[in-house]
Amino acid sequence: MSTICFSEHGNVFNWVKKKQYIEEKGMKYIHANEVYLTEHNDKERGLVRDNYHYMLLARNWDGVKELNRLTSISNNKEDGHYYYNPRITFDELFNTSENIIMTSACLASPLWRAIKNNNTQMFNLLMDFFVKNKHRMFFELQYHKHPEQVEFNRKLYDLSKETGIPLIAGTDTHALNQAHAQARTILMKAKGATYGDEDAFDLTFKTYPELARMFEEQNAIPRSAYLEAIHNTNVMAGMIEPFILDDSPKYPKLYDDPEKVFKEKINIGVVERGVNKFPPEKKQKYFERIREEFNTYKKVGAIDYMLLQKDVVDWAHKNEIYQGYGRGSVNGSLIAYLLKITEMDSIKHKLNFFRFLNPERISLADIDQDWPPSKRQDVIDYVATIPGIHFSEIITFNTVALKGAIREVGRALNMDLSVVDEIAKAVFKNDDRKDDIDSRYREKYPELFKFVDLVQGVIVSIGSHPSGYVVSPIELDDNIGLCYTKESKYPVSQINMKELDGLNYVKLDILGLDNNEIINETCKLAGIERLVPDNMDVNDENVWSSIRESGLGIFQWESSSAQAYLKDLLSPETIHKIKQQHPDFSYIELFSIGNGAIRPSGDSYRQDLANGIFKDHGHEALNNFLKNTMGYLVYQEQIMNFLVEFCDFSMAESDSVRRGLSKKEGTEKFLPEIRKRFVNKMNRDYNETEEVALAVLEPFLQVIDSAKHYGFSDNHSNPYSHIGYGNAYLRYYYPLAFLTVMLNINKDDIDKTGAIINYAKTRGIEISPIQFGKSQATYSYNQEDNIIYKGLESIKYLNAKIADELLDISKNTYETFVDLLVDITQNTSVNTRQLDILIRLNFFFKFGNNGLLLKIYEEFSNGKQQYKKTYVEKTKLKRIEELKSIERDIRSNPVEPLLPNEEVMLRKELMGYADITYPNIESGWCVVTELDTKYSPKLKLYNLRTGKEQMFKMDKKTFNTKDKSLKIEKGDMIEITEFMKKQRQVPDGNSGFKPTDQIDFWITRYTKYKTKEDTVNEQKYQ
Repeated sequence: MSTICFSEHGNVFNWVKKKQYIEEKGMKYIHANEVYLTEHNDKERGLVRDNYHYMLLARNWDGVKELNRLTSISNNKEDGHYYYNPRITFDELFNTSENIIMTSACLASPLWRAIKNNNTQMFNLLMDFFVKNKHRMFFELQYHKHPEQVEFNRKLYDLSKETGIPLIAGTDTHALNQAHAQARTILMKAKGATYGDEDAFDLTFKTYPELARMFEEQNAIPRSAYLEAIHNTNVMAGMIEPFILDDSPKYPKLYDDPEKVFKEKINIGVVERGVNKFPPEKKQKYFERIREEFNTYKKVGAIDYMLLQKDVVDWAHKNEIYQGYGRGSVNGSLIAYLLKITEMDSIKHKLNFFRFLNPERISLADIDQDWPPSKRQDVIDYVATIPGIHFSEIITFNTVALKGAIREVGRALNMDLSVVDEIAKAVFKNDDRKDDIDSRYREKYPELFKFVDLVQGVIVSIGSHPSGYVVSPIELDDNIGLCYTKESKYPVSQINMKELDGLNYVKLDILGLDNNEIINETCKLAGIERLVPDNMDVNDENVWSSIRESGLGIFQWESSSAQAYLKDLLSPETIHKIKQQHPDFSYIELFSIGNGAIRPSGDSYRQDLANGIFKDHGHEALNNFLKNTMGYLVYQEQIMNFLVEFCDFSMAESDSVRRGLSKKEGTEKFLPEIRKRFVNKMNRDYNETEEVALAVLEPFLQVIDSAKHYGFSDNHSNPYSHIGYGNAYLRYYYPLAFLTVMLNINKDDIDKTGAIINYAKTRGIEISPIQFGKSQATYSYNQEDNIIYKGLESIKYLNAKIADELLDISKNTYETFVDLLVDITQNTSVNTRQLDILIRLNFFFKFGNNGLLLKIYEEFSNGKQQYKKTYVEKTKLKRIEELKSIERDIRSNPVEPLLPNEEVMLRKELMGYADITYPNIESGWCVVTELDTKYSPKLKLYNLRTGKEQMFKMDKKTFNTKDKSLKIEKGDMIEITEFMKKQRQVPDGNSGFKPTDQIDFWITRYTKYKTKEDTVNEQKYQ
């Protein structure tokens, strides 16, 4: 076999990967697409789902581009091209060039439909086009025994003799072999997908003898004809010209003379960053670094890329959108700092430029940027519209994972779903972090895993990369092909990230980072200058103490395990030990080292570091070299610096060696040279013998070997540590603003909101529920009251507009609740549902409890004397007086507020969480917020005294009590009078159970609230 043609329906997904793989195997690749055809895409005439099949193949590179462009056009959902499927029109087909070869395709082709339906007009139209293009047209025979295929083959045979258009043999391969075909059928069954009477067709790959036999058994046309057709298939393949992919760097170009503009912007940055005012010696050091970096940018061709990044940053800053301090290796670039692409002065912070760009290893510059999540889409929209740039999202292919494959295949095989569930839950991550399952399941269910192994990894849908975007100086619709996903706002590449990287397309990573937004918005809310590394006091011990006490809102340190580690690392005992060994110790450096320690790669030194133990390498020079990291090799840049300082490598060489060390062949290549240079350095500068030098070096090489795979970079860690410290600084000195911003950013995260509220209490800050006259659209604070008020916008059915309106009218004075209701009705857009919600949530508590106000509102909106905005003025005035009288009557007798369970369930529905407590209620009273009775009944209970939710279990006998008055439903209020703890058990895979280290709480006795007079004293709810 010499050639493979991929022709998927309506797309050219992963075509670069396919081409490269096929050519690696010594075969020719044919670029093709079995397109969908429509007679027209005129929306005014009404779109028709005709969607015929037709085969297009690219003869050469120009044909590849033309076919990609047609594929891109076919995916346009706005102009009628995409309708159930991506389609091109007959007119677009008729306008294809000589660079496209065509075949008549399968039974879904327009030619067969025209023949079958006796559509003379379409038949003549097509045949006229085919004959005029007979030099690039083929009639496609297929071997299926379906009666229509037999008839179509005979008709094609006759047409070929009449027109001279050659026949070819198409196999319509959908699966490699029968096993794959079965797996495909099973997956389709599991997903409920069908394709007509496809089961009547053999769609597996065929060898030459198998193909010939299939045509013989079909017995539609003479043997000589189908053998010639098979031969013509190779003739057609021979018409295809091989093409080479362009892998040159594709940096977008914004300026005609980029080098000149680059210099100008650097000079502006020198002034804006104050470098021009540095003392002479310091200034010289900066200017030397600038020249060195400039020459590197020029050599690797990355000037245009930096100017693009500068353009995006300048636009963002003009619109008061500020990116993070820096992400990744770019922080090693002083020029990036001068251009305000980063906030990290790489000389001040001792960061490594050659970790970012290496003049000895030409590769694309790559900068990731963290943006405020609320402004991220604005940045994306700007980049998408920069003149001269072709922009797209990047495709991702979603595959069936092992657990999903087990469920899909098990369902299709009609297995007991409880058994399938047990097997799926047994999937675990192995040492390589890949899905795996115990072999006993494979042995017990061989039929299941026969197909699971075939289905796992199959692509089932497409998406787009969450943060990566292609920015190209050349068109993308023809060079790579574009499509759309359900979620994509912009076109999406038809080739994936690795393929784009291999062709050297430039991508921008536009990410969102909450902690960046927290810093920006807190500074804005507090009315202070934006906090950046240049204006931070990173030695404030009050801030560091607060970090040790709580990780809330501190970037990278919020998890319980990270916080527990910080308590050790920043303990007075550890800090004392570190200062004794390293008097110039820096908290921010320790913060970064700790960040490395809490990762899996920091396992070897994590606890020693937390205990303040310095690692001794047996040589003073090496110990001094690593003193800032307590003797531990934490960062990849330290490997580079070691090679420069102790082995006389240049900085550019050191990056190449560092990369080489991560590969076996690189280790073998570089280790002899490292040994040689280290010995020379030790002999020359420290008068050490070769024997001593090697004795020091060999264990250190083991340290390097352990550290080389860390992937942990000081260039990346340093700015991220400054973000974490910035969060802590603002939390300590501006807690009201900081926590308000955090609450707004996390308004949809129930657990995080609870953690913020709990932290606020430790600072003496009250988080007030929504309140008339105080609440805005979002969370807001009052400095004098030391209170943060919840906003209305986060509540279901409410919005910013009514929040603003209600805050505005709250400045008025109201003698009665009726007066307020009239004002709301007349002068706001608040509707009846929204007003009912506000009353139930105690928004107007100053006018009375919610039970009382609901009663007044019921009379106002639905009573005999109801008030309507549409009434004439005279009627309105009359109704107002009558309603005020009714309000006085209602107030003359006590009216109870809503019951606690009503309050809790209402809040759960409208806010996603409850924020109400009843301190005087006995501790066992709870509300059932969730109920699952599938197995042993599980109840999620909201404790009315503490406001905490917890899961409880109950055995079926207790739950299914014969006393109907104790039957539990979701939303009920119950009192737990007895419960017990049990060790949780899980299936052991052998029809039994095994214990775990987790504890479940089981309710053994309870009472249920029935009426206001029964079980619970009214006063407990006050």
